[in-house]
Amino acid sequence: MSKEQISKKGSIGILAGMGPRSTAPFINLVFDECQKQYGAKDDIDFPKIMIYSLPTPFYANRPTDHSAMQLALQSGLNDLEKTGVSFIAMACNTAHAYYSELAPHLGVPFLDMVDLTLKALPKSKRKMALIAARPTVESELYQKGIINAGHEYINMNWQSQVDALIESVKTSKDPLFFKTQWAKLLVQTKNTSVDTVLIACLDLSAIIEHFETDLLVLDSSRCLAAGLIEHWLKPTENAKPGEWTKDNFTITTDKKYLQVDQIQKFLSTAYWSLDIPSEVVKKAAENSICFGVYDHLNDRAQIGYARVVTDKSTFAWLCDVYIDPKYRGMGLSKWLIECVIDYPELKGLRRICLATKDAQRLYAKYGFQPADAGSWMEIKINNIYQKEKIL
Repeated sequence: MSKEQISKKGSIGILAGMGPRSTAPFINLVFDECQKQYGAKDDIDFPKIMIYSLPTPFYANRPTDHSAMQLALQSGLNDLEKTGVSFIAMACNTAHAYYSELAPHLGVPFLDMVDLTLKALPKSKRKMALIAARPTVESELYQKGIINAGHEYINMNWQSQVDALIESVKTSKDPLFFKTQWAKLLVQTKNTSVDTVLIACLDLSAIIEHFETDLLVLDSSRCLAAGLIEHWLKPTENAKPGEWTKDNFTITTDKKYLQVDQIQKFLSTAYWSLDIPSEVVKKAAENSICFGVYDHLNDRAQIGYARVVTDKSTFAWLCDVYIDPKYRGMGLSKWLIECVIDYPELKGLRRICLATKDAQRLYAKYGFQPADAGSWMEIKINNIYQKEKIL
């Protein structure tokens, strides 16, 4: 992959901090995957990553408040999405117990750590033990997947020891201590048929270097890191169609994000549509291809718009183009027109028309030229919405 291709890639969002000391080791795994998968070497070779270390209401000595936990995670994910990331990975196994409730509220792809890990299980039948935080074990996120994949799950009675080891990671940095605690767990597998251990806790993944065993060891954090870079490397044509991201801005043709009130507020003061009613704006949008421009750093506020009326075969009319005055001078108008021109359903048309009083120089850069005045006719009702308002 060239440096130019890398520079055009979107940014990665990582929701982490669960627990706090697991974040840095996980990011190192991500960078390891960059070197492994596409030979990243120089600083410029690595992806743009937005890391959100999120404090969550998890306590080792009390039951989890699921409502509070889900609310905290959803808030963190939404904040991360607002930064304009192309997709999100959540670096926490336990948090994936809420995955099915969290995913529908995001407008960007949301990687599934559990699914990525289960897909990495060996093809041949294994007898597997699980080392994970108590809430992860109790949720049975992995046990069901292990069994469904044709493996045998061996339930080890070591959860109290695992809990203690996880807590020690937050306070200790003694490698000899970690090595000793790992050994105490491993000795329990000697008189069993266990031949594979799945570690599904980022706190424990951070000290996996002290885990010395002849057993096959799988690490969910490494599976997520690998899947994350694999997703990032996918060609841009596999990205969500009709969506473009640059810095903290997104342009999308997905109408569910349109903010009709904001569009009407601007268009009702524009010289070509003075006093246009909301119901007309809404109906026009419903029957057009719409390009909304959004600022992720401002609660995904809509700050621009363009609408195309077309038969998608021969003709299109580009209209209602604007960028909020507060955002002008940032190249967003040019970017918006580029997205419209490059949209697949507008390729190969015989004619694309528009009308403008003061932006001829902008549109000329994209091939527009003055129409032949002698061959065009129209029915035009000036100030139609103002007349209706008077009546």
